[in-house]
Amino acid sequence: MASSTLAVLEKLTAEWAGQIEFLEESDVEFFQAIELRLVSRIRFLANEPVAESLLRAANRHHVYVADQPVSEVGAIELLRYVMEQSISFDYHRYGNLGSRSNEKRAETL
Repeated sequence: MASSTLAVLEKLTAEWAGQIEFLEESDVEFFQAIELRLVSRIRFLANEPVAESLLRAANRHHVYVADQPVSEVGAIELLRYVMEQSISFDYHRYGNLGSRSNEKRAETL
């Protein structure tokens, strides 16, 4: 991104996205960050194919790569960033009782 574009983006998002850090790196620095596990997710904005060497490095270190075109629908775009979490105090959410499998249970209704 051009520096002027980045400056405008930072100014426009300062109030609601103050925690977002814009970082410019060379390809070598970016690969080093992946190798050092400083990167957990990569979002590509261009419609150009992603370099295979980058995909291999990301794959080796379990880094999520989103290279699909950016969606204009925020709810769809945000699906690439949401990490699902399910909490159950009684049983495993898929029905696996694990160590509780031998417990006596009430009759089914």
